[in-house]
Amino acid sequence: MGLLWNVEPPVRAGGYRTVLVRHLPLAIIAGGALLGVALLPLDRIPYTICTFLRLTGYPCPSCGLTRGFVAMAHGQWLTVLHTCPLAALLYAATALVFAVNAAALMCRVCLTPGRWLTWRRRTWVIFLCFFGLLILSNWLYRLALGLK
Repeated sequence: MGLLWNVEPPVRAGGYRTVLVRHLPLAIIAGGALLGVALLPLDRIPYTICTFLRLTGYPCPSCGLTRGFVAMAHGQWLTVLHTCPLAALLYAATALVFAVNAAALMCRVCLTPGRWLTWRRRTWVIFLCFFGLLILSNWLYRLALGLK
């Protein structure tokens, strides 16, 4: 059993259809997000529609993520790392999800989670708590910089 992924050729009965069902939806979602932010001009991001910002004058925990994704897609990585580090991490994770699923589609194999990616309930709770702390840390960082 592999640590990250187990590579299995598709069974004869399902053939490539099994690979498509397992990997195409995630490849489309992640690829669509990456393509969408790459096509959005960096200087023409629409006005802010954050209700939290309008009501309180402070950015919400997710403020800056869209702008960060667009800047990452346009190669302004240092700016993103300075203004919204969480956006850089999420962009990298999205690119990784796309790459893994696109590779599985091109190689015509089904990838199943290995030992390190098979999580039990306790592991999910720890991951969600850690991710919540990342969001909170990113928000406090942006508040400390005075960014909106």
